[in-house]
Amino acid sequence: MADYFGWDIGGVHLKAARLSAASGRASLATRILGFEIWRDPAALTSRLRSLRDARSGPHAVTMTAELSDVFPTRAEGVRTILGACAEVLPGPPRVLNLRGRLVTLDEALERPLEAAAANWMASAKLVALARREALLIDIGSTTTDIVPVRDGEPRPAGRTDTERLMAGELVYTGVLRTPPASLADTVPLAGGWCRVCPEHFTVMGDVYRVLGAITEEEYTVPTPDGRGRSRNESMARLARLVGADPATIGPTAVETMAHFLQERQVDQVARAIVQVRALWPGDPPSEAIVAGAGSFLADCAARRAGLTPIRLDALFPRLGGDDWSRAAPSAALAVLLAAETGDYRFTS
Repeated sequence: MADYFGWDIGGVHLKAARLSAASGRASLATRILGFEIWRDPAALTSRLRSLRDARSGPHAVTMTAELSDVFPTRAEGVRTILGACAEVLPGPPRVLNLRGRLVTLDEALERPLEAAAANWMASAKLVALARREALLIDIGSTTTDIVPVRDGEPRPAGRTDTERLMAGELVYTGVLRTPPASLADTVPLAGGWCRVCPEHFTVMGDVYRVLGAITEEEYTVPTPDGRGRSRNESMARLARLVGADPATIGPTAVETMAHFLQERQVDQVARAIVQVRALWPGDPPSEAIVAGAGSFLADCAARRAGLTPIRLDALFPRLGGDDWSRAAPSAALAVLLAAETGDYRFTS
């Protein structure tokens, strides 16, 4: 039995994956821990230690948390995060860069911006093991990654966050933390349209709790008001978007707002998919590989853009385990570490 470990250090979640492989069998186990790094960056070390598995094996790391404004610069953020990883993870761990290479810790520390915001590359490299031509759509709590895979390799138009935002390959929208007011200036109400309050009253996690698309357990970020994650509590927060309570406008009105906001978010992602596909040389693939906590949203957006969605984990029938595609970058790193040994094959 051999074990391989992948880590994705985000600004609001830490994700760890362990791939256990033996005798042609392999399975993934993933863990997700809510951790807002800007509140206590010094606690990163202890949080990583709480997730670290007792088993031995190689570790690889990717990140997006360096963008948090708790760090004066992104380069300083990368070095701080890697310092915590070096203290906790044995090896030392290797680090994924924007070219898709797993480099040494020292190399990453020397060129920190090449390791910044590279987690999408891990997922795209995993897709490339199973598909020579594909479009990956990974929607998380905060952002959406849309990554072309061509000729068996990730072929993004951009690599930095800024380049990817310009190309449509990064959309700052997700299923939990996105403010609804960023999606619409007005929402339908009482047969007309009501302007919204751009306060931190509610987030898209509330929209999807109201619609039943996520469970309380899947609402893994703090709520804006510090209260619970029940459907009724989410309805109360969402009603604040129009300066109201469910008791004053009625639950049906809140549900109508939620459906409208979901449609706006689906449309936002679908338009980005169209933008990315427009740059494809030749005929783009007709399928989309969907992943992330918001895979249900990726599914809807792919269909709206005229594509057939396929779950990322469905590409790897030989790979057992939990719902690992929710933590795709960390899971991908564990698989990539195992795959580079040449001892394991994960596709049919």
